[in-house]
Amino acid sequence: METATQERASRTFEQAAIANGDAAALSIGVTQRVIGPLTELALATAKENTRLAAELQVAALEALHDSQAALRRLTAWPELAMDPLRFCHRGLAETLDSSQRALTFMGTSARLVAQAAERLQTAALDTGRRVRETLDESSAAVRDATRR
Repeated sequence: METATQERASRTFEQAAIANGDAAALSIGVTQRVIGPLTELALATAKENTRLAAELQVAALEALHDSQAALRRLTAWPELAMDPLRFCHRGLAETLDSSQRALTFMGTSARLVAQAAERLQTAALDTGRRVRETLDESSAAVRDATRR
C-alpha cells in the first residue's frame, strides 16, 4: 500500500512539475514576444527624438542666418545723418521682417513637433496592437494548457 501511495504522489509531483515547466516556458515566450515590440518602440522613439532635434537645429540655424543678414543691412549708420526718415523706415521694415521670421520659425518648430508626435503616436498604436495580439494568443494558449 505504501508503494502505491508513493507512486501516486510521485506521478502527481511529476505531472505538476511538467505543467509548471510548460507554464514557465509559455510565460517566457510571451514575455519575449511582448518585449520585442516595446524595444522597437523605444528605438523608434529615440530615432524620432534625434530626427526632431536635427530638424529643429536646421530651422534654428536658418533663422539665425536670416537674422544675421538683417543685422548686416542695419549697419548703415551713416545713412542716419543724411536721411533719418529713410533710416527709421528701414529700421521698421527690418523689425517687421525679423518678427515675421521669428513667427515663421515658431510655426516651423510647431509643425516639426506635431509631425514627430504623429509618427510616435502611429508607432505606439502599432506596438499596442502587436502586444494585444500577443497577449490574446497567449491567453488562448494558457487556456489550452490548463485544459490538458
